[in-house]
Amino acid sequence: MLRELFSRSSFEPRSCPATTSSFRALSQPTPPPDVSNPSVNDWQVYCEQFKGNAEAELNRKRGTTLPDVAADQVMHGSRSPMYAAGRSTVPGNENIPAFFQDFPATGERQMQLYTFCRPSPGQALDPSNRNQWVSFEVHGDICKAYSDNTFTHGRQGTNSLLGYPNSGLEDGVKARPPFLDEPMVKAFRDARVAAGKPDMVPFQEFQNGYLVDLGGKVQAFSKEGQPLGTAWPGGDMSAPATQGPGGVQTPTGPYGTTGPNDGDTSFGNATVQMGTSASHGGAVTSLVYDGKEYINNKDHGRQMQVAFSLDGYDEALMPTEAGSHRNGTDPISTTKVVGYGAQPGSMTSTVHPAYWLEPGEEAGPYNSVPKAKNTTLVSDDLITKDITVGVGGHDNVIQYDSHIHLAASHDKLYAEVPTTYVNGEFERHYRFDPATGESREYPRVHSEPPKPPEERKGFPDEGGNVPLIVATKGGEHAMAIWSPDEARSDLQYRLHQFDLDDPMDDCTKLGVTFGMSEGVPTDIQTRSYVIVGTVEEVKARLAELYNQNPTGVERRWPEDVR
Repeated sequence: MLRELFSRSSFEPRSCPATTSSFRALSQPTPPPDVSNPSVNDWQVYCEQFKGNAEAELNRKRGTTLPDVAADQVMHGSRSPMYAAGRSTVPGNENIPAFFQDFPATGERQMQLYTFCRPSPGQALDPSNRNQWVSFEVHGDICKAYSDNTFTHGRQGTNSLLGYPNSGLEDGVKARPPFLDEPMVKAFRDARVAAGKPDMVPFQEFQNGYLVDLGGKVQAFSKEGQPLGTAWPGGDMSAPATQGPGGVQTPTGPYGTTGPNDGDTSFGNATVQMGTSASHGGAVTSLVYDGKEYINNKDHGRQMQVAFSLDGYDEALMPTEAGSHRNGTDPISTTKVVGYGAQPGSMTSTVHPAYWLEPGEEAGPYNSVPKAKNTTLVSDDLITKDITVGVGGHDNVIQYDSHIHLAASHDKLYAEVPTTYVNGEFERHYRFDPATGESREYPRVHSEPPKPPEERKGFPDEGGNVPLIVATKGGEHAMAIWSPDEARSDLQYRLHQFDLDDPMDDCTKLGVTFGMSEGVPTDIQTRSYVIVGTVEEVKARLAELYNQNPTGVERRWPEDVR
Protein backbone atom coordinates (compact mmCIF):
# COMPACT_ATOMS: atom_id res chain seq x y z
CA MET A 1 0.00 0.00 0.00
CA LEU A 2 2.78 2.45 0.90
CA ARG A 3 4.49 1.81 -2.41
CA GLU A 4 1.25 2.45 -4.28
CA LEU A 5 0.67 5.65 -2.30
CA PHE A 6 4.21 6.75 -3.05
CA SER A 7 3.86 6.07 -6.78
CA ARG A 8 0.98 8.56 -6.81
CA SER A 9 2.85 10.96 -4.54
CA SER A 10 0.14 10.60 -1.91
CA PHE A 11 1.81 12.38 0.99
CA GLU A 12 -0.30 11.08 3.83
CA PRO A 13 0.22 12.60 7.32
CA ARG A 14 1.00 9.15 8.73
CA SER A 15 3.13 7.91 5.84
CA CYS A 16 6.53 6.50 6.73
CA PRO A 17 10.00 7.42 5.43
CA ALA A 18 11.40 5.26 2.68
CA THR A 19 13.77 3.70 5.20
CA THR A 20 13.90 3.76 8.99
CA SER A 21 17.70 3.89 9.17
CA SER A 22 19.77 7.04 8.99
CA PHE A 23 21.06 8.00 5.59
CA ARG A 24 24.13 6.27 4.17
CA ALA A 25 26.30 6.96 1.15
CA LEU A 26 26.46 3.93 -1.11
CA SER A 27 29.88 2.62 -2.02
CA GLN A 28 28.88 2.47 -5.67
CA PRO A 29 26.56 5.15 -7.08
CA THR A 30 23.23 3.74 -8.14
CA PRO A 31 22.11 4.80 -11.64
CA PRO A 32 18.67 6.39 -11.99
CA PRO A 33 15.88 3.94 -12.83
CA ASP A 34 14.52 3.72 -16.34
CA VAL A 35 11.93 6.47 -16.84
CA SER A 36 9.93 4.35 -19.28
CA ASN A 37 9.34 1.67 -16.64
CA PRO A 38 9.57 3.47 -13.28
CA SER A 39 9.74 1.46 -10.09
CA VAL A 40 8.99 3.03 -6.73
CA ASN A 41 11.54 0.85 -4.99
CA ASP A 42 14.25 1.60 -7.59
CA TRP A 43 13.57 5.33 -7.28
CA GLN A 44 13.86 5.16 -3.48
CA VAL A 45 17.13 3.24 -3.73
CA TYR A 46 18.45 5.82 -6.17
CA CYS A 47 17.43 8.72 -3.89
CA GLU A 48 18.89 6.99 -0.80
CA GLN A 49 22.45 7.79 -1.79
CA PHE A 50 21.73 11.53 -1.73
CA LYS A 51 19.92 11.80 1.59
CA GLY A 52 23.00 13.32 3.23
CA ASN A 53 23.03 16.34 0.92
CA ALA A 54 19.25 16.63 1.15
CA GLU A 55 19.25 16.64 4.94
CA ALA A 56 22.09 19.15 5.05
CA GLU A 57 20.13 21.51 2.77
CA LEU A 58 16.92 21.13 4.80
CA ASN A 59 18.88 21.83 8.02
CA ARG A 60 20.25 24.98 6.41
CA LYS A 61 16.77 26.04 5.29
CA ARG A 62 15.26 25.54 8.75
CA GLY A 63 18.00 27.77 10.16
CA THR A 64 16.83 30.73 8.06
CA THR A 65 13.97 33.16 8.60
CA LEU A 66 11.13 33.12 6.07
CA PRO A 67 9.63 36.48 4.97
CA ASP A 68 6.12 35.20 5.70
CA VAL A 69 5.67 35.27 9.49
CA ALA A 70 3.05 32.49 9.57
CA ALA A 71 5.20 30.23 7.38
CA ASP A 72 8.27 30.96 9.50
CA GLN A 73 6.46 29.97 12.69
CA VAL A 74 5.26 26.73 11.13
CA MET A 75 8.74 25.88 9.81
CA HIS A 76 10.24 26.19 13.29
CA GLY A 77 7.61 23.94 14.81
CA SER A 78 7.29 20.15 14.67
CA ARG A 79 8.25 18.42 11.44
CA SER A 80 7.89 15.00 9.87
CA PRO A 81 10.74 12.70 8.85
CA MET A 82 12.29 13.38 5.47
CA TYR A 83 10.65 11.54 2.56
CA ALA A 84 11.82 10.92 -0.98
CA ALA A 85 9.52 12.89 -3.31
CA GLY A 86 7.99 11.68 -6.53
CA ARG A 87 9.70 12.24 -9.86
CA SER A 88 9.30 15.52 -11.67
CA THR A 89 6.82 15.61 -14.57
CA VAL A 90 9.06 17.97 -16.57
CA PRO A 91 10.73 16.13 -19.49
CA GLY A 92 14.47 15.89 -18.87
CA ASN A 93 14.05 16.45 -15.13
CA GLU A 94 12.70 13.01 -14.19
CA ASN A 95 16.00 11.91 -12.59
CA ILE A 96 16.44 14.97 -10.36
CA PRO A 97 16.41 13.52 -6.81
CA ALA A 98 14.10 15.35 -4.41
CA PHE A 99 13.03 15.10 -0.77
CA PHE A 100 10.46 16.83 1.43
CA GLN A 101 9.24 17.31 4.99
CA ASP A 102 5.73 18.03 6.27
CA PHE A 103 4.98 20.76 8.86
CA PRO A 104 3.63 20.11 11.42
CA ALA A 105 4.70 16.49 11.86
CA THR A 106 1.10 15.39 12.55
CA GLY A 107 -2.30 16.93 12.05
CA GLU A 108 -3.37 19.19 9.21
CA ARG A 109 -0.47 19.93 6.88
CA GLN A 110 0.26 23.65 6.70
CA MET A 111 3.61 23.69 4.94
CA GLN A 112 6.13 21.48 3.15
CA LEU A 113 9.84 22.01 2.55
CA TYR A 114 11.21 20.61 -0.71
CA THR A 115 14.85 20.15 -1.57
CA PHE A 116 16.33 18.83 -4.81
CA CYS A 117 19.43 18.98 -6.93
CA ARG A 118 19.21 21.81 -9.47
CA PRO A 119 22.48 22.57 -11.28
CA SER A 120 23.20 26.08 -12.44
CA PRO A 121 22.76 26.77 -16.17
CA GLY A 122 25.55 25.10 -18.12
CA GLN A 123 26.40 22.65 -15.34
CA ALA A 124 25.83 18.91 -15.57
CA LEU A 125 23.62 17.30 -12.96
CA ASP A 126 25.75 16.13 -10.03
CA PRO A 127 23.63 15.25 -6.96
CA SER A 128 26.83 14.53 -5.03
CA ASN A 129 27.74 18.22 -5.32
CA ARG A 130 26.32 19.87 -2.21
CA ASN A 131 26.35 23.27 -3.93
CA GLN A 132 23.77 22.11 -6.48
CA TRP A 133 21.05 21.51 -3.86
CA VAL A 134 18.29 24.09 -3.40
CA SER A 135 15.18 24.22 -1.20
CA PHE A 136 11.80 25.95 -1.26
CA GLU A 137 8.88 26.17 1.14
CA VAL A 138 5.28 25.62 -0.01
CA HIS A 139 2.90 27.13 2.53
CA GLY A 140 -0.77 27.80 3.33
CA ASP A 141 -3.51 27.33 0.75
CA ILE A 142 -0.92 26.92 -2.00
CA CYS A 143 0.50 23.95 -0.07
CA LYS A 144 -2.97 22.49 0.41
CA ALA A 145 -3.75 22.80 -3.29
CA TYR A 146 -0.35 21.37 -4.33
CA SER A 147 -0.93 18.25 -2.22
CA ASP A 148 -4.68 17.82 -2.85
CA ASN A 149 -5.32 14.60 -4.74
CA THR A 150 -8.53 15.95 -6.30
CA PHE A 151 -7.05 19.23 -7.48
CA THR A 152 -3.91 17.59 -8.90
CA HIS A 153 -5.95 14.87 -10.63
CA GLY A 154 -4.44 12.00 -8.66
CA ARG A 155 -0.80 13.15 -9.02
CA GLN A 156 0.11 15.22 -5.99
CA GLY A 157 3.05 17.47 -5.31
CA THR A 158 6.17 17.00 -7.41
CA ASN A 159 4.43 14.28 -9.40
CA SER A 160 1.66 16.72 -10.46
CA LEU A 161 1.34 18.69 -13.67
CA LEU A 162 3.34 21.51 -12.03
CA GLY A 163 6.51 19.57 -11.15
CA TYR A 164 8.97 20.89 -8.55
CA PRO A 165 8.72 24.34 -6.92
CA ASN A 166 11.02 26.94 -8.51
CA SER A 167 10.55 29.72 -5.98
CA GLY A 168 9.24 30.58 -2.56
CA LEU A 169 6.21 32.80 -2.03
CA GLU A 170 6.34 35.95 -4.18
CA ASP A 171 4.20 39.03 -4.81
CA GLY A 172 2.89 39.18 -8.37
CA VAL A 173 2.52 42.97 -8.31
CA LYS A 174 6.29 43.25 -7.81
CA ALA A 175 7.42 40.24 -9.87
CA ARG A 176 5.07 40.92 -12.84
CA PRO A 177 4.40 37.27 -13.85
CA PRO A 178 2.53 36.61 -17.14
CA PHE A 179 -0.83 35.93 -15.45
CA LEU A 180 -1.05 39.32 -13.70
CA ASP A 181 -3.49 40.87 -16.21
CA GLU A 182 -5.71 37.77 -16.42
CA PRO A 183 -9.34 38.81 -15.61
CA MET A 184 -9.73 36.68 -12.48
CA VAL A 185 -6.46 38.03 -11.05
CA LYS A 186 -7.45 41.60 -11.90
CA ALA A 187 -10.79 41.05 -10.16
CA PHE A 188 -8.96 39.77 -7.05
CA ARG A 189 -6.67 42.81 -7.01
CA ASP A 190 -9.58 45.22 -7.45
CA ALA A 191 -11.47 43.59 -4.56
CA ARG A 192 -8.42 43.87 -2.27
CA VAL A 193 -7.92 47.53 -3.08
CA ALA A 194 -11.63 48.26 -2.62
CA ALA A 195 -11.45 46.64 0.83
CA GLY A 196 -8.51 48.87 1.80
CA LYS A 197 -5.93 46.08 1.61
CA PRO A 198 -2.51 46.32 -0.06
CA ASP A 199 -2.41 45.60 -3.79
CA MET A 200 -0.61 42.26 -3.93
CA VAL A 201 -1.00 38.82 -5.50
CA PRO A 202 0.68 35.96 -3.59
CA PHE A 203 1.97 33.28 -5.94
CA GLN A 204 4.59 30.57 -6.27
CA GLU A 205 6.42 29.45 -9.40
CA PHE A 206 6.81 25.77 -10.30
CA GLN A 207 8.62 24.04 -13.15
CA ASN A 208 5.50 23.86 -15.31
CA GLY A 209 3.53 26.89 -14.14
CA TYR A 210 2.25 28.86 -11.16
CA LEU A 211 -0.10 28.53 -8.20
CA VAL A 212 -1.79 31.82 -7.27
CA ASP A 213 -3.51 32.47 -3.94
CA LEU A 214 -6.72 34.36 -4.74
CA GLY A 215 -7.97 34.65 -1.17
CA GLY A 216 -9.48 31.29 -0.20
CA LYS A 217 -9.07 29.92 -3.72
CA VAL A 218 -5.92 28.79 -5.52
CA GLN A 219 -5.74 28.94 -9.32
CA ALA A 220 -3.08 27.20 -11.41
CA PHE A 221 -1.63 28.95 -14.46
CA SER A 222 0.63 27.79 -17.26
CA LYS A 223 4.05 29.31 -17.87
CA GLU A 224 2.36 31.48 -20.50
CA GLY A 225 -0.11 32.80 -17.94
CA GLN A 226 -3.18 30.85 -19.11
CA PRO A 227 -5.54 29.37 -16.46
CA LEU A 228 -5.16 25.64 -15.89
CA GLY A 229 -8.50 24.06 -15.06
CA THR A 230 -10.73 25.13 -12.20
CA ALA A 231 -9.62 26.52 -8.85
CA TRP A 232 -8.89 24.75 -5.56
CA PRO A 233 -10.83 23.83 -3.44
CA GLY A 234 -13.09 21.59 -5.47
CA GLY A 235 -11.41 22.21 -8.80
CA ASP A 236 -9.13 20.21 -11.07
CA MET A 237 -6.01 21.78 -12.57
CA SER A 238 -6.11 19.25 -15.43
CA ALA A 239 -9.50 20.53 -16.62
CA PRO A 240 -9.73 22.76 -19.72
CA ALA A 241 -9.25 26.49 -19.16
CA THR A 242 -11.94 28.32 -17.19
CA GLN A 243 -11.81 31.53 -19.20
CA GLY A 244 -11.79 32.55 -22.85
CA PRO A 245 -14.36 32.30 -25.65
CA GLY A 246 -15.14 28.77 -26.75
CA GLY A 247 -13.56 27.18 -23.68
CA VAL A 248 -15.11 28.73 -20.61
CA GLN A 249 -15.63 26.58 -17.56
CA THR A 250 -15.82 23.28 -19.43
CA PRO A 251 -17.30 20.99 -16.80
CA THR A 252 -15.33 18.10 -15.34
CA GLY A 253 -15.73 15.73 -12.45
CA PRO A 254 -16.08 15.83 -9.55
CA TYR A 255 -19.39 17.54 -10.11
CA GLY A 256 -20.79 20.33 -7.99
CA THR A 257 -17.76 22.61 -7.81
CA THR A 258 -17.26 26.35 -8.04
CA GLY A 259 -14.45 28.07 -9.89
CA PRO A 260 -12.25 31.07 -9.15
CA ASN A 261 -14.80 33.82 -9.83
CA ASP A 262 -18.43 34.46 -8.90
CA GLY A 263 -20.58 32.50 -11.32
CA ASP A 264 -18.08 29.75 -12.23
CA THR A 265 -19.62 26.32 -11.59
CA SER A 266 -19.28 22.76 -12.84
CA PHE A 267 -22.12 20.32 -12.23
CA GLY A 268 -23.89 17.32 -13.72
CA ASN A 269 -23.48 13.56 -13.69
CA ALA A 270 -21.73 10.80 -15.63
CA THR A 271 -24.06 11.34 -18.61
CA VAL A 272 -24.43 15.13 -18.83
CA GLN A 273 -21.89 17.68 -17.64
CA MET A 274 -22.67 21.40 -17.52
CA GLY A 275 -20.73 24.53 -16.66
CA THR A 276 -21.43 28.20 -16.04
CA SER A 277 -18.93 31.05 -16.18
CA ALA A 278 -18.34 34.31 -14.37
CA SER A 279 -16.95 35.60 -17.68
CA HIS A 280 -20.51 35.24 -19.01
CA GLY A 281 -22.54 36.37 -16.00
CA GLY A 282 -22.98 32.87 -14.63
CA ALA A 283 -24.86 31.77 -17.77
CA VAL A 284 -24.50 28.19 -19.03
CA THR A 285 -21.43 28.15 -21.27
CA SER A 286 -21.01 24.39 -21.62
CA LEU A 287 -23.24 21.34 -21.95
CA VAL A 288 -21.46 18.10 -22.81
CA TYR A 289 -23.22 14.84 -23.66
CA ASP A 290 -21.43 11.77 -25.03
CA GLY A 291 -18.28 13.84 -25.45
CA LYS A 292 -20.08 16.41 -27.61
CA GLU A 293 -20.13 20.10 -26.67
CA TYR A 294 -23.56 21.53 -27.49
CA ILE A 295 -23.21 25.22 -26.56
CA ASN A 296 -21.88 27.58 -29.26
CA ASN A 297 -20.57 30.21 -26.84
CA LYS A 298 -19.10 32.47 -29.55
CA ASP A 299 -19.95 35.78 -27.87
CA HIS A 300 -22.15 36.93 -24.96
CA GLY A 301 -25.41 36.11 -26.71
CA ARG A 302 -24.76 32.47 -27.57
CA GLN A 303 -25.16 30.56 -24.34
CA MET A 304 -28.05 28.89 -22.55
CA GLN A 305 -29.47 31.88 -20.73
CA VAL A 306 -32.46 34.05 -19.85
CA ALA A 307 -33.03 37.34 -21.67
CA PHE A 308 -36.07 39.62 -22.02
CA SER A 309 -36.97 42.82 -23.82
CA LEU A 310 -39.20 45.51 -22.31
CA ASP A 311 -41.90 47.87 -23.55
CA GLY A 312 -41.60 46.77 -27.17
CA TYR A 313 -38.08 48.15 -27.62
CA ASP A 314 -36.51 44.81 -28.62
CA GLU A 315 -32.71 44.86 -28.19
CA ALA A 316 -32.82 48.56 -27.32
CA LEU A 317 -34.07 47.67 -23.81
CA MET A 318 -33.07 44.06 -23.22
CA PRO A 319 -31.54 42.75 -19.98
CA THR A 320 -29.34 39.78 -20.89
CA GLU A 321 -27.94 37.29 -18.39
CA ALA A 322 -24.60 36.53 -20.07
CA GLY A 323 -23.58 40.14 -20.69
CA SER A 324 -23.69 42.91 -23.26
CA HIS A 325 -23.16 43.17 -27.00
CA ARG A 326 -19.91 45.07 -26.47
CA ASN A 327 -18.53 42.35 -24.20
CA GLY A 328 -18.10 40.57 -27.53
CA THR A 329 -15.64 37.68 -27.38
CA ASP A 330 -13.79 39.07 -24.35
CA PRO A 331 -13.79 36.83 -21.24
CA ILE A 332 -15.56 39.43 -19.12
CA SER A 333 -19.21 40.26 -18.49
CA THR A 334 -20.96 43.51 -17.58
CA THR A 335 -23.60 41.45 -15.73
CA LYS A 336 -23.28 41.58 -11.94
CA VAL A 337 -23.49 38.22 -10.17
CA VAL A 338 -25.33 38.63 -6.85
CA GLY A 339 -25.11 35.04 -5.63
CA TYR A 340 -24.41 31.54 -6.90
CA GLY A 341 -23.76 28.00 -5.74
CA ALA A 342 -23.36 24.44 -6.99
CA GLN A 343 -24.17 20.92 -5.88
CA PRO A 344 -23.15 17.75 -7.77
CA GLY A 345 -26.29 17.74 -9.92
CA SER A 346 -27.46 21.33 -9.71
CA MET A 347 -26.57 25.01 -9.58
CA THR A 348 -28.29 28.28 -8.79
CA SER A 349 -27.46 31.91 -9.47
CA THR A 350 -28.96 35.38 -9.16
CA VAL A 351 -27.71 38.29 -11.27
CA HIS A 352 -28.39 41.88 -12.19
CA PRO A 353 -28.25 41.39 -15.95
CA ALA A 354 -26.41 43.72 -18.28
CA TYR A 355 -28.44 45.54 -20.90
CA TRP A 356 -27.58 44.11 -24.30
CA LEU A 357 -26.83 47.60 -25.62
CA GLU A 358 -24.92 50.27 -23.77
CA PRO A 359 -26.54 53.70 -23.29
CA GLY A 360 -26.60 55.52 -26.63
CA GLU A 361 -25.43 52.49 -28.63
CA GLU A 362 -26.87 52.08 -32.13
CA ALA A 363 -29.67 49.54 -32.05
CA GLY A 364 -29.53 48.32 -35.64
CA PRO A 365 -32.17 48.43 -38.40
CA TYR A 366 -34.16 45.43 -37.12
CA ASN A 367 -35.09 47.18 -33.85
CA SER A 368 -38.07 49.45 -33.24
CA VAL A 369 -35.93 52.45 -32.24
CA PRO A 370 -32.51 53.61 -33.53
CA LYS A 371 -30.63 53.68 -30.20
CA ALA A 372 -30.61 52.00 -26.81
CA LYS A 373 -33.30 53.23 -24.41
CA ASN A 374 -31.53 52.21 -21.19
CA THR A 375 -29.50 54.82 -19.35
CA THR A 376 -27.31 52.42 -17.35
CA LEU A 377 -25.05 49.49 -18.23
CA VAL A 378 -26.68 47.12 -15.75
CA SER A 379 -30.37 46.58 -15.05
CA ASP A 380 -31.91 46.81 -11.59
CA ASP A 381 -33.98 43.76 -12.54
CA LEU A 382 -32.97 40.33 -11.21
CA ILE A 383 -32.70 36.97 -12.95
CA THR A 384 -32.57 33.86 -10.78
CA LYS A 385 -32.19 30.39 -12.22
CA ASP A 386 -32.09 26.91 -10.71
CA ILE A 387 -30.81 24.12 -12.96
CA THR A 388 -31.00 20.44 -12.02
CA VAL A 389 -29.42 17.69 -14.13
CA GLY A 390 -30.96 14.22 -13.95
CA VAL A 391 -34.63 14.56 -13.04
CA GLY A 392 -37.48 12.10 -13.40
CA GLY A 393 -35.11 9.16 -13.07
CA HIS A 394 -33.16 10.04 -16.24
CA ASP A 395 -29.60 11.41 -16.27
CA ASN A 396 -30.17 13.24 -19.55
CA VAL A 397 -33.20 15.33 -18.48
CA ILE A 398 -32.42 18.87 -17.29
CA GLN A 399 -34.88 21.02 -15.36
CA TYR A 400 -34.43 24.78 -15.86
CA ASP A 401 -36.39 27.03 -13.47
CA SER A 402 -36.18 30.77 -14.12
CA HIS A 403 -37.44 33.71 -12.08
CA ILE A 404 -37.50 37.25 -13.47
CA HIS A 405 -38.04 40.01 -10.89
CA LEU A 406 -38.70 43.41 -12.44
CA ALA A 407 -37.57 46.44 -10.46
CA ALA A 408 -40.26 48.64 -12.06
CA SER A 409 -43.57 48.24 -13.86
CA HIS A 410 -43.62 47.78 -17.65
CA ASP A 411 -46.30 47.73 -20.31
CA LYS A 412 -44.82 44.90 -22.38
CA LEU A 413 -42.38 42.05 -21.98
CA TYR A 414 -40.98 39.42 -24.33
CA ALA A 415 -38.99 36.70 -22.58
CA GLU A 416 -36.71 33.82 -23.57
CA VAL A 417 -36.66 31.31 -20.69
CA PRO A 418 -34.20 30.01 -21.69
CA THR A 419 -32.77 30.59 -25.10
CA THR A 420 -30.00 28.22 -26.20
CA TYR A 421 -27.45 28.55 -28.99
CA VAL A 422 -26.01 25.23 -30.12
CA ASN A 423 -23.24 24.65 -32.63
CA GLY A 424 -23.94 24.74 -36.37
CA GLU A 425 -23.64 20.96 -36.76
CA PHE A 426 -27.11 20.75 -35.16
CA GLU A 427 -28.56 21.43 -38.58
CA ARG A 428 -31.69 19.24 -38.61
CA HIS A 429 -34.85 20.03 -36.65
CA TYR A 430 -38.14 18.37 -35.82
CA ARG A 431 -41.41 19.19 -34.11
CA PHE A 432 -42.77 16.46 -31.83
CA ASP A 433 -46.18 16.30 -30.19
CA PRO A 434 -45.59 14.36 -26.94
CA ALA A 435 -49.33 13.77 -26.48
CA THR A 436 -49.82 11.90 -29.76
CA GLY A 437 -46.29 10.93 -30.78
CA GLU A 438 -46.63 12.75 -34.10
CA SER A 439 -43.30 13.96 -35.45
CA ARG A 440 -42.53 16.22 -38.43
CA GLU A 441 -39.13 17.19 -39.80
CA TYR A 442 -38.75 20.67 -41.34
CA PRO A 443 -36.23 22.14 -43.78
CA ARG A 444 -33.45 24.40 -42.57
CA VAL A 445 -34.45 27.98 -41.76
CA HIS A 446 -31.80 30.17 -43.39
CA SER A 447 -31.36 33.18 -41.11
CA GLU A 448 -28.31 34.87 -42.54
CA PRO A 449 -28.07 38.67 -42.28
CA PRO A 450 -29.72 40.64 -45.11
CA LYS A 451 -27.52 41.42 -48.10
CA PRO A 452 -27.81 44.73 -50.01
CA PRO A 453 -30.00 45.86 -51.64
CA GLU A 454 -32.34 43.71 -49.53
CA GLU A 455 -33.77 45.39 -46.46
CA ARG A 456 -35.13 43.14 -43.79
CA LYS A 457 -36.21 43.80 -40.19
CA GLY A 458 -35.09 40.89 -38.06
CA PHE A 459 -34.14 37.37 -39.09
CA PRO A 460 -36.42 34.64 -40.46
CA ASP A 461 -37.36 32.20 -37.74
CA GLU A 462 -39.83 29.42 -37.06
CA GLY A 463 -42.48 29.44 -34.34
CA GLY A 464 -45.21 27.23 -32.97
CA ASN A 465 -46.18 25.59 -29.70
CA VAL A 466 -45.17 22.08 -30.76
CA PRO A 467 -42.01 21.13 -28.81
CA LEU A 468 -38.82 21.52 -30.78
CA ILE A 469 -35.92 19.10 -31.36
CA VAL A 470 -32.62 19.97 -33.06
CA ALA A 471 -30.12 17.30 -34.10
CA THR A 472 -26.88 16.55 -35.87
CA LYS A 473 -27.04 15.10 -39.37
CA GLY A 474 -27.02 11.49 -38.21
CA GLY A 475 -29.35 12.11 -35.26
CA GLU A 476 -26.90 10.70 -32.71
CA HIS A 477 -26.84 14.00 -30.81
CA ALA A 478 -30.05 15.93 -30.26
CA MET A 479 -31.64 18.46 -27.90
CA ALA A 480 -35.34 18.93 -27.12
CA ILE A 481 -37.08 21.68 -25.16
CA TRP A 482 -40.48 21.64 -23.51
CA SER A 483 -42.24 23.70 -20.85
CA PRO A 484 -45.14 22.53 -18.65
CA ASP A 485 -46.15 26.21 -18.71
CA GLU A 486 -46.96 25.97 -22.42
CA ALA A 487 -50.60 26.91 -21.79
CA ARG A 488 -49.31 30.44 -21.06
CA SER A 489 -50.47 33.02 -23.60
CA ASP A 490 -48.17 33.33 -26.61
CA LEU A 491 -45.72 30.66 -25.42
CA GLN A 492 -43.83 29.29 -28.40
CA TYR A 493 -40.82 27.12 -29.12
CA ARG A 494 -38.86 29.28 -31.54
CA LEU A 495 -36.03 28.35 -33.90
CA HIS A 496 -33.39 30.46 -35.69
CA GLN A 497 -30.63 28.93 -37.80
CA PHE A 498 -27.82 31.29 -38.72
CA ASP A 499 -25.74 30.78 -41.87
CA LEU A 500 -22.85 33.21 -41.51
CA ASP A 501 -20.40 31.79 -44.08
CA ASP A 502 -18.07 30.61 -41.32
CA PRO A 503 -18.29 27.19 -39.61
CA MET A 504 -17.25 28.83 -36.33
CA ASP A 505 -20.09 31.35 -36.58
CA ASP A 506 -22.87 29.09 -37.87
CA CYS A 507 -25.26 28.17 -35.08
CA THR A 508 -28.80 27.15 -34.24
CA LYS A 509 -30.93 28.95 -31.67
CA LEU A 510 -33.86 27.30 -29.92
CA GLY A 511 -35.81 28.68 -27.03
CA VAL A 512 -38.95 28.85 -24.92
CA THR A 513 -40.47 32.28 -25.53
CA PHE A 514 -43.59 34.18 -24.51
CA GLY A 515 -44.91 37.73 -24.65
CA MET A 516 -47.01 39.82 -22.26
CA SER A 517 -48.82 43.12 -22.66
CA GLU A 518 -50.83 45.10 -20.10
CA GLY A 519 -50.49 44.22 -16.47
CA VAL A 520 -47.05 42.67 -16.70
CA PRO A 521 -46.34 41.23 -13.22
CA THR A 522 -43.11 42.09 -11.45
CA ASP A 523 -42.39 38.42 -10.68
CA ILE A 524 -42.43 35.91 -13.53
CA GLN A 525 -41.51 32.28 -12.96
CA THR A 526 -41.19 29.63 -15.64
CA ARG A 527 -40.12 25.98 -15.73
CA SER A 528 -38.62 24.41 -18.83
CA TYR A 529 -37.01 21.06 -19.56
CA VAL A 530 -34.03 20.42 -21.80
CA ILE A 531 -33.35 16.85 -22.92
CA VAL A 532 -30.20 15.60 -24.66
CA GLY A 533 -29.50 12.26 -26.31
CA THR A 534 -30.29 10.68 -29.67
CA VAL A 535 -33.34 11.88 -31.58
CA GLU A 536 -35.38 8.85 -30.58
CA GLU A 537 -34.23 9.01 -26.98
CA VAL A 538 -35.23 12.65 -26.51
CA LYS A 539 -38.62 11.89 -28.04
CA ALA A 540 -39.18 9.07 -25.54
CA ARG A 541 -38.14 11.21 -22.57
CA LEU A 542 -40.28 14.12 -23.80
CA ALA A 543 -43.36 11.90 -24.09
CA GLU A 544 -42.74 10.58 -20.58
CA LEU A 545 -42.41 14.10 -19.15
CA TYR A 546 -45.59 15.22 -20.85
CA ASN A 547 -47.57 12.22 -19.61
CA GLN A 548 -46.54 13.18 -16.08
CA ASN A 549 -47.57 16.82 -16.63
CA PRO A 550 -50.22 16.91 -19.42
CA THR A 551 -51.22 20.40 -20.54
CA GLY A 552 -53.90 19.53 -23.10
CA VAL A 553 -52.95 22.50 -25.30
CA GLU A 554 -54.08 22.63 -28.91
CA ARG A 555 -50.95 22.32 -31.02
CA ARG A 556 -50.00 24.95 -33.57
CA TRP A 557 -47.42 23.63 -36.02
CA PRO A 558 -45.09 26.06 -37.79
CA GLU A 559 -47.21 26.05 -40.93
CA ASP A 560 -50.21 27.08 -38.80
CA VAL A 561 -48.60 30.25 -37.40
CA ARG A 562 -46.90 31.70 -40.48
